[in-house]
Amino acid sequence: MKSLAMKYPGLACLSLRKPKLATQLFLKRELAISSMGEHIERTKVNYRQNIKSGATVIETKILSPTVIGVKLRVEDHSLTFFAGQWVDVFIPNVSQIGGFSMYSPPWLLEQSQQIQLAVKKSSWPPAQWVHSSCKVGDKIQIRIGGDFYYDPPSNVPIPDMIFIAGGVGINPLLSILLQLKHHFQIPNNEKHLPKNITLLYSAKQKEELLFQDTISELKNGPLKSFDYRFFVTRFPAPDDHQCDQRGSQLREGRVMEEDLRLAISKSYVENVICFICGPPPMADAIHSQLLKMGVTAKQIKYEKWW
Repeated sequence: MKSLAMKYPGLACLSLRKPKLATQLFLKRELAISSMGEHIERTKVNYRQNIKSGATVIETKILSPTVIGVKLRVEDHSLTFFAGQWVDVFIPNVSQIGGFSMYSPPWLLEQSQQIQLAVKKSSWPPAQWVHSSCKVGDKIQIRIGGDFYYDPPSNVPIPDMIFIAGGVGINPLLSILLQLKHHFQIPNNEKHLPKNITLLYSAKQKEELLFQDTISELKNGPLKSFDYRFFVTRFPAPDDHQCDQRGSQLREGRVMEEDLRLAISKSYVENVICFICGPPPMADAIHSQLLKMGVTAKQIKYEKWW
């Protein structure tokens, strides 16, 4: 790994710089976050900031038949986060503490004091509150946490990047992609940015593929090297050769080995970082396939959503 980091310094940032408010940060390759259990217990070994900030719900919207988006205005102006991290959510009169990844990038918080969450419906009390009770004007508290993130360096080359998402696992990955977009817009910074960025995103049905327009706009914007493919795993989708209106193929089935090979083939295998976020069986399967293709464990970062 030392030789890789010397050849491609962008890999070194995966050991991650310390957040402004952190005293120490430990990188974990695998993070299990519970959407159907006790979030705090599952993440007790993970990094958390000491600061709790008040936050106000300023917008809710339906993102899919099972997912609601929540936009929060954050009170504490010293609060910061890295793309890919999550927030503990403290809800009045809800005994369990929620844990939701942000899909918004850090620059949005810096510029407007806002963060955005996408919460899937479930019987878990924090998610149930979002879907049944949450409304504009509600006040909660939040705390930043998580060891799964990426802080793109601005002055050294960043390796090529492959993102593999399942369901609401798109949230932290979109945050990273949107932060990369921001870096592409910095003058004279383009020479340091990835030459190839690929997103492979799967959901049970097309309606559950979140942020389709945003993802499409990434390809048409400053991320000229960005490519993506959507996968539908449960219900019939167009045949393999039919394109959606965004010009990217919509495939029926799961992300397969050949899809991963195609993404890796755009780069040198030693110059790739892979980010996986989704249900445990999917994350484990993709992780194993990447290892078989010659991607090292240190080049694979993943987060599991239960």
